[in-house]
Amino acid sequence: MAPSSVHSESSSDDGFSVAPASASQIQSISIRHHVPVVLDMDEGNYGQWRLFFESTLGKFGLHSHVKSTTPSDERDGEWRMIDSCVVNWILATVSKGVFDIIRRDRNDTFSLWHVVEGLFQDNELQRAVYLEAEFRSLQQGDMSMNEYCTKLKRLADQLRDIGHPISEPSQVLNLLRGLNPRYRYVKPVITSKYPL
Repeated sequence: MAPSSVHSESSSDDGFSVAPASASQIQSISIRHHVPVVLDMDEGNYGQWRLFFESTLGKFGLHSHVKSTTPSDERDGEWRMIDSCVVNWILATVSKGVFDIIRRDRNDTFSLWHVVEGLFQDNELQRAVYLEAEFRSLQQGDMSMNEYCTKLKRLADQLRDIGHPISEPSQVLNLLRGLNPRYRYVKPVITSKYPL
């Protein structure tokens, strides 16, 4: 079934116009195959979830549903079915805790998307202070090297996602500072390299 001719084409960030997929195509999509991340407050994975979700919206020409509100006169049956599917996608890819916070009756995709965005980007300074303190005080302890590096990377990514990136040299120095003492021989080797 071809997309309805009534719908405007979605314009991507690179200037190309993409015709949105039809409602029948959208309804047959398993969103968990395209967005394998469950958005969770405790995981701090908003940036990862958003990247997968925006990529999926781009694949199916649906960016317009989150970028701007659609005038009422353009909301025909096809548009409403597609919008309801995208709302369902969002709700199906969030944890129960996030679902309970964002759930509203009669949401359209645009309003729901911005509720989620606000939930994870409000109080940026407070979140940045908390994450920065956790990042700077993290010690390897009994964690494996992989667990330790992954946790540091996750914290750095969360800080980047809220507009407080940490430079790579600073990440390396922080990694070295928190290393278990049994790896003390690694520090001079790494710090002697330029750039770190």
